Amino acid sequence: MIDLFLAPGRYIQEKGVATRVGEFVSSFGKKPLVLADRIVYSEVGEVLSGSLGKENLVPQFEQFQGECSPQEVERITNLLKKKRIDVVIGCGGGKAIDVAKVAAYNVSLPIITFPTSAATCASWSFIAPLYTEEGVYLKTLDLKRSPDLALVDPEIIARAPLRLLSAGMGDALAKWYEGRSVTEGREKDFTTQLALDLAKKSHNLVKEIGPRAKQDVERKNCTREVEEIIEVNILLTGLVSGLGKGRCRSLAAHALNYGMTHLKETRGALHGERVAFGVIMQLILERRDENEIKRLFSLYSALDLPLTLKALGLSTNGEKLSRLVKETCKKESRIHKLPFPINESLVKEALLEADEWGRKIENKGV
Repeated sequence: MIDLFLAPGRYIQEKGVATRVGEFVSSFGKKPLVLADRIVYSEVGEVLSGSLGKENLVPQFEQFQGECSPQEVERITNLLKKKRIDVVIGCGGGKAIDVAKVAAYNVSLPIITFPTSAATCASWSFIAPLYTEEGVYLKTLDLKRSPDLALVDPEIIARAPLRLLSAGMGDALAKWYEGRSVTEGREKDFTTQLALDLAKKSHNLVKEIGPRAKQDVERKNCTREVEEIIEVNILLTGLVSGLGKGRCRSLAAHALNYGMTHLKETRGALHGERVAFGVIMQLILERRDENEIKRLFSLYSALDLPLTLKALGLSTNGEKLSRLVKETCKKESRIHKLPFPINESLVKEALLEADEWGRKIENKGV
């Protein structure tokens, strides 16, 4: 049996599509709620207001409070009911979009996503990670369906801080390294193999054009390479998750990411940055070829992804590192999906070795 939630009902990536948001929203409802944080609203609020107004829509703009927490989801859910909203627009980064998705699904409303960065595939996916109000990971919700419409304007994403695009590339790379490991030596059905093929394609595109796309974004140029990397970060990674589902999902790299949310010092790092370092840790745990690790670190350097624990906000000494290891290795962690036993000692050694690799790369300027 095949049972897939692959994508939004419609995915549109087009330069200037921000000016046409109202045109698309009008087919879903007349009273939209737009959820965005203050910074995002300052960037796109005017164009969205103008676009929605042209279609005689009456939007309610609501400021996202900063975390995809149960409390924020409840607040927005109640607001949708109170204001009699008939369509929800999640605008901005992954957490704001995830809150919009969950709240919309809670009251059976259509959900439209409008990402202003390509740091994650939240605007595409049917899942939503939940965190405490302080940013500590709780669990991931499976929403059972994807957004109704995703509107992606590459010109707006190209104006976002470069760090966000690079973090998205780090997350995209992890799809291959984690998917390869979690399925290695197992029989793969058609959709799992397709997910792996797309994960490898994503990896290759980041390797081939990622550094060029990064340079173009530094110059605020929305080139074809930038558009393709946006497609990788949102479209392809979303497809990999949809096709692979539980058979081809996150592993040690994401386990480290969620472990890092327990430490205030590492919460400032982006999801994709933490995941990227977690991939190195995973490769070391797997005893992969050193040349593969060196090549990946060189790519990270070209993309300005963190190479050391210090760059992620963490010292290599003391109780903080021990706590990170403990959280990463807790019983329900995805790290235990690796095809060999894992313990805290192995993980700590792998993290320190990854950090040593990173410091050598930094010193050599590779």
